[in-house]
Amino acid sequence: MDRSTVVARLRQAGCVFAEEEADILLAAAKDSCKHEATHSCAHEAASCHGAPSELLGEFLARRVAGEPLEQIVGWVEFAGQRIAVAPGVFVPRQRTALLAQQSILAVQAAKSAKSAEAARVAEALKSAEAANLGEAAKSVQVAKSANRGDKEVRFLEAFCGVGPVAATVSRAVPGTRIHLGDHDETALDCARMNAGPQAHFDLLDCLTGLPETLTGGFDVISAVPPYVPDSAAEFLPHEAVDYEAQTALFGGADGLDLIRRLICESCKWMAPGGVVLIELGSDQQHTAVEFATAKGFAVSSILGEDGQTVVLELRSRD
Repeated sequence: MDRSTVVARLRQAGCVFAEEEADILLAAAKDSCKHEATHSCAHEAASCHGAPSELLGEFLARRVAGEPLEQIVGWVEFAGQRIAVAPGVFVPRQRTALLAQQSILAVQAAKSAKSAEAARVAEALKSAEAANLGEAAKSVQVAKSANRGDKEVRFLEAFCGVGPVAATVSRAVPGTRIHLGDHDETALDCARMNAGPQAHFDLLDCLTGLPETLTGGFDVISAVPPYVPDSAAEFLPHEAVDYEAQTALFGGADGLDLIRRLICESCKWMAPGGVVLIELGSDQQHTAVEFATAKGFAVSSILGEDGQTVVLELRSRD
């Protein structure tokens, strides 16, 4: 099957970017065959000859039926990297790059603040030694140093899905303690591939399920909770409604049920001076800001270039 045939089939199916999608499907079929050949014996590799055409036919049939391209080829381009996805999971949207960028900035700011605090603690210890403090006093200073002088920043991507934000933060700010949580085990399997072996993963119901040892331990919590209003299902592309987990899409009557819950639950898990970053729609911003403010947060917001995506930044007033 040649490229022109693939493009024609995709156009007939209503794909707006038929040429680009055709190239991706062709490359994916070839890459899959190469992978099989690399991991097979010579006899099995020889049987792969001609398989790209068969595999391409399968990929094309799935795309024409409406399955998301990303689920077919197994990845999505996000913030300059390939993020692994699988059939049935929520495919990261490009608008979430705004949340990823704000998360990087927040983690970098937390890291700088911790480095400055560590320097202050070190100076205090030097002063204590110069003043010939007793051993008991020195022990107290050492304990404070261990508590306040820790330079490691702990980041959590809640409602992580396949973990695009955590993967981006991990790459941009090495040394960050990365945590991810979601209720979807298939999505978490993808997140493990994306965030790397050093990350920590938890099966969560919102934030319920995090280890109690992490109470008050997160410097930055970022999330894209499901925020599509239940009544808006008819306006979504059918490939989202038919092929992505519904629990990753819909957030109740006004789309804010899980965002409200996240705001309430985050208080327990935020470190002093910590920040919570939440993606939502611009038409939901006012209601969410009112709710978060009533819960005691100082709230600011960043509007995306699309004019429709907002990232809320929540900080404790304490």
